[in-house]
Amino acid sequence: MPRKKRSTAETPDTRDRILEAALALFNADGSHAVSTRHIAARLAISPGNLYYHFANKEEIVLCLYERIEAQLEAILAPRAGETQTFDTVLRYLDDIFAHLWEFRFFYCDVNSLLRDVPGLKERYRDLAERVRIRSRAIFDSMVAAGWMDASPEQLDLLTTNAWIVLTQWFTHRQVVDRRRTIQSSDIREGIRHFVALFSPLLRSPQRKLVERMTARPAG
Repeated sequence: MPRKKRSTAETPDTRDRILEAALALFNADGSHAVSTRHIAARLAISPGNLYYHFANKEEIVLCLYERIEAQLEAILAPRAGETQTFDTVLRYLDDIFAHLWEFRFFYCDVNSLLRDVPGLKERYRDLAERVRIRSRAIFDSMVAAGWMDASPEQLDLLTTNAWIVLTQWFTHRQVVDRRRTIQSSDIREGIRHFVALFSPLLRSPQRKLVERMTARPAG
């Protein structure tokens, strides 16, 4: 017997609630430790209700990944109508690391998720290429504005290394510090390490600005 179709008013709301609950649990415990039953229990709904919207946990991960793609591309999109200053460029850092924190489960578990979730690796590869192109454009604009001195080869290396630091930073912290969870303080440390990739290429006024911005608090 075919399933009874739910009202259009109910379905999106329940679906979004499932995604929000999954994101909270994944961030807290890691995606590997969370099952669909955990997510259903969090919402006080039956597993069958959850399965009406998502066939399995992998579908939930893919839907959350769609949010990751959309948000990251929006962050790196050209900011139309806004005069670009060096402060504007630095705001990319805050926005990117806020994104990493919001979806920290993905960046903590990225290697296993790419292996275990069907179709994710191909989408992630395409995203990495789009991010590479946009990141290179941002670094090119910094050279064109006279804020940074770098050759095309240096910019190619910088763009690749920036992606590696951004996507593997949380995993590095977990492994090196022998801990399971990621803390908000890891964001500030991540920014410092990211800035260290390009600060030697900055001209003196800009380099001093980022050094002040990323300096560790005294004591």
